[in-house]
Amino acid sequence: MKLRSKLLLAAALLGCIATGALAQYVGGKLIASPTASSILDLTVSGSPIKNAMYLYQARDAADFLAVATGTTVNTTVPNTAGTVFATGAITTWNVVLPTAPYNGQLVSLSAPGGTVTTLAVTATSPASVSIVGTNPTTLTSGGAAANAVQFVYSTTDNKWYRLR
Repeated sequence: MKLRSKLLLAAALLGCIATGALAQYVGGKLIASPTASSILDLTVSGSPIKNAMYLYQARDAADFLAVATGTTVNTTVPNTAGTVFATGAITTWNVVLPTAPYNGQLVSLSAPGGTVTTLAVTATSPASVSIVGTNPTTLTSGGAAANAVQFVYSTTDNKWYRLR
């Protein structure tokens, strides 16, 4: 009986130690020269479950901004929004691209809720930023790919490039 109690106590103690080891803080890791294909290891030390994601998945995870209908609507796209869309018809929509963009940032504009009669897209910051490619002047309702516009930012060139 004594041996059995000792074995049960030892097993319980080992269980507690193992549980404590899994719950310990795992410090962050530094990626010296990250690229979009760098893999972030999110696995907790000792866990049998492997969790990982590519850096681009974390970087490109973006919120959206729904813009209400109106006659003249002014929108400055926040850095957190990758998709901006009109929920209803807009007569004149003045859109300012994010003012603190990061390399590879994507911004899409569309109008699934109604037509945008006059569209003006500008970039004001950082200093001397510009837009390359024909700027759209209208958006048709429906929001199909052909009726949307997308831009990508390059920190090297300090330019927003129109992709579609």
